[in-house]
Amino acid sequence: MAEAQIPEGITADYVNEEVRDALSNLQSDPDYNHLAAFLNSLREGYLVADVTGTQKKKSTHVRTIRSTKGLPVLPLFTSMEELRLAHPKDRREQAKGAIMPAFNALKLIESSPFVAVQFNTGSASLPVVRKYIALVLSDSPITAESLQAKG
Repeated sequence: MAEAQIPEGITADYVNEEVRDALSNLQSDPDYNHLAAFLNSLREGYLVADVTGTQKKKSTHVRTIRSTKGLPVLPLFTSMEELRLAHPKDRREQAKGAIMPAFNALKLIESSPFVAVQFNTGSASLPVVRKYIALVLSDSPITAESLQAKG
């Protein structure tokens, strides 16, 4: 198996500050402008997927969570510290994450019938429905006006 190549400048303490800040802005003042800024921020940098305890001999699996209705949700994080916050205090140091380009991390939503991506489940905890993630993965421009028109 080939070793994963870690991009220069990316370390275990990496934080996607742009996504984290856009998420905070959206939660403190929810409107279409902040939603557009948040979705656009997801097109840059890296995100962290939780792979704690899921390593098999030949593959690694991303952990998932369930919505209140029992539907699968993909948890993603802006940093390893955020991932650790999603684990019980006595198990935080055992948490393992895969830092990957944001596009690749969001693309995981297509690997299963996920209904949403939940960002930073240990702190900010923002679920984003699949249609918005699909928009991020597309080449379409994301503006407040286009989001408001789609409702």
